[in-house]
Amino acid sequence: MKYNPLDYQIYAINFIKEHPIAAILLDMGMGKTSIVLAALNDLMFDSFEVTKVLIIAPLRVAKHT
Repeated sequence: MKYNPLDYQIYAINFIKEHPIAAILLDMGMGKTSIVLAALNDLMFDSFEVTKVLIIAPLRVAKHT
């Protein structure tokens, strides 16, 4: 499956990539997890700015995302 973010998700992804300290405050079901994972993927494998990541998530989110 290919991830096709919506406009607000693209904005949030770019915001995370441009700001070293960021918070994404969105309602349930708006794709916070996919936003962060997409930004981390770009930072780790495209620009090589990040080498290690610690993700803390509820068990349900960690298993199914």
